[in-house]
Amino acid sequence: MTSVSKTIDVGALAGRMLIESGAEMWRVEDTIKHIINRNPEIEAEAFTSLTGVLVNLQDDSSATRFVQVAKRGINMNKIHIINHLSRQYSENVIDIDELKQRLLELNKSKSLYPLWLQTIGAGLESAFLMITFTQKYDWFDLPITFVAGALGYIVAWYVGEHVRIRFMSEFLGALTVGISVVVGVRLHLGISISNIIIGAIMPLVPGVPMTTALRDIFEGNLLSGIERMIESLIVISAIAFGIGAVLRYA
Repeated sequence: MTSVSKTIDVGALAGRMLIESGAEMWRVEDTIKHIINRNPEIEAEAFTSLTGVLVNLQDDSSATRFVQVAKRGINMNKIHIINHLSRQYSENVIDIDELKQRLLELNKSKSLYPLWLQTIGAGLESAFLMITFTQKYDWFDLPITFVAGALGYIVAWYVGEHVRIRFMSEFLGALTVGISVVVGVRLHLGISISNIIIGAIMPLVPGVPMTTALRDIFEGNLLSGIERMIESLIVISAIAFGIGAVLRYA
């Protein structure tokens, strides 16, 4: 493989990994250009969307690369590492082979935090955001909010890992939250269904994607910004349907 082909492949790989981790499109394109244009032999342009990355040499259409983005999520740590590696490469700290190897290792690595710790974090987020949003220091509702938020998160995670139907994980996670809250209150483990749901549902709400969508729109990346916004609105609708189904028939 020539150095030109290798550089383009590495740039496309970094772009795909950034999109999968939830990075803004301007960051994806900037990182690809940092990697590819570092090679004095080539100058490339990149087109990015939520479903794929297209990289093309300005004077050689035969060197076009397209990589598909199959699954997306949020991983700020991975975004930081890729951004740091691309800057190291552009500053001659590492070469293209080392950059490729470290990107492949990062791509195969598991989440920075184990599932049990993520679940506890989701429960704590639910409990304390319940207080923040409702402005009611009802400590009796904290335990059931913690449990409902944690259960909803782990169900959404499990469904997302094993089911390819989009938005099903958010719907079933919200359904789990609603059932847990209603059952908990009827067993006198909580007081206010509405207050508990407000907190317990927060780990499922796509706050970061919505913020990133607005950032993309403000940066002029209208296609990806609108795509992210529509996707976020569908996720919110799935959550609303899950909670609504429980409250309607509870």
